[in-house]
Amino acid sequence: MSWHTFTLTRAQRVARENELQMAFDLCFAAAAGPDDMALLTADGADGERHYYASPGMLPWAGNLLTEYGAQPCAPPPSAGLRLVVGHQGDIEALLGRR
Repeated sequence: MSWHTFTLTRAQRVARENELQMAFDLCFAAAAGPDDMALLTADGADGERHYYASPGMLPWAGNLLTEYGAQPCAPPPSAGLRLVVGHQGDIEALLGRR
């Protein structure tokens, strides 16, 4: 399995970001909060926000990833990443870099 990414514009974030976070939170809770399941963000230009779903997110939130147009990607660069859904901990370990 691979990481997945999608981007929301500023307008899309205003309209849907709370809904998005609640939906991914529910998937995380339904999976009993595994360590390998996370949704990370990094801010982009012009208020857009890039989202990165760990491979552990796919079995539980595949429908949400499809809804948001997520595409497979390499693990994201760790600079500027913030955890949205998952366990507070070492993002580098989640990315397989430690």
